[in-house]
Amino acid sequence: MSLTREFLKDLGVEGDSLEKIMAEVGKEHTNDAKVAELQSQVDSLKSSNEDLTSQVSARDDQLDELSKQAVNSKELSTKIDELKQANQESNATYEAKIATINKNNKIDLALRDAGARNPKAVRALLDESKVSIDGDNLIGLADQLKSLEDSDSYLFQSKDDKPNQGIHATAGGNPSGAPYTGKKSLAEMSLSEQTELYNSDPEEFARLSGQK
Repeated sequence: MSLTREFLKDLGVEGDSLEKIMAEVGKEHTNDAKVAELQSQVDSLKSSNEDLTSQVSARDDQLDELSKQAVNSKELSTKIDELKQANQESNATYEAKIATINKNNKIDLALRDAGARNPKAVRALLDESKVSIDGDNLIGLADQLKSLEDSDSYLFQSKDDKPNQGIHATAGGNPSGAPYTGKKSLAEMSLSEQTELYNSDPEEFARLSGQK
């Protein structure tokens, strides 16, 4: 039961005693209100702290996820770069191989047209590092063959002995000894034609290049 003024008067408390008692009761009510207010502030701060903790935790999770994605992205990017590099190296190796075969076959064809009695022996005397290809033409070979014809004519057939260069098939087959197929030799093909044959018919390409 609350100590009200009426209740105290009914008890016979009057005058200064009543006022002192009511003053103390007022102080108590004020303290209770302050305690309640402080408790409310504490509860509010506690709730805010829990919200902040939850937000920090959520952000930490997001940062961890972003870190994982960054690592995965870097690994993926590195893998893609490695694959690109490997693909470039593979293409370069393939193009170099095609270019070498093309050069070798054009030299063989040039030696045949020059009437070399033993193409391998003549090739051994050539400095092929000075021979290059410009489109379908050999650069740096004609002068070397002319020099060999002048110095070692026995390596070459005379003009009268040379066969008709327009005929590539003989009774024994084509000049390389492989069965005649009716197709051009690799030396007679352009680089693009050789590439197309390599992609469309690898076995025929290998046969013409002497790899099979």
